Amino acid sequence: MRKTVQTMDGAVFVAGKSKECTNPSCTHFGKHYYATGVLKYSLPYSTYGLDVLAFIGWQHEHEHQQLAEIRRALNQRGVEINESNDGTAIPSISGTIGWNDGTYTG
Repeated sequence: MRKTVQTMDGAVFVAGKSKECTNPSCTHFGKHYYATGVLKYSLPYSTYGLDVLAFIGWQHEHEHQQLAEIRRALNQRGVEINESNDGTAIPSISGTIGWNDGTYTG
């Protein structure tokens, strides 16, 4: 796994080698295990850091901010989420953190 992750402190390139169980008699045969060092920064299919996901969740749940307000706050902090990415970036983040309460309007 190799990717660039957007964190609250800037972009970080992370890389790690995943492992696969190769023992055919094992119940976990063929299962992939991610490198734990990479998972300290982001989830497997996300290019946003865990700190960004936590910020979004906090702003939504505790500060009651809408997506446009959160996007502006992230952009002011140097995390690039623009309106053209809103159609994919925020929904993928919100899906990752379980933001499924109907407040996303696109």
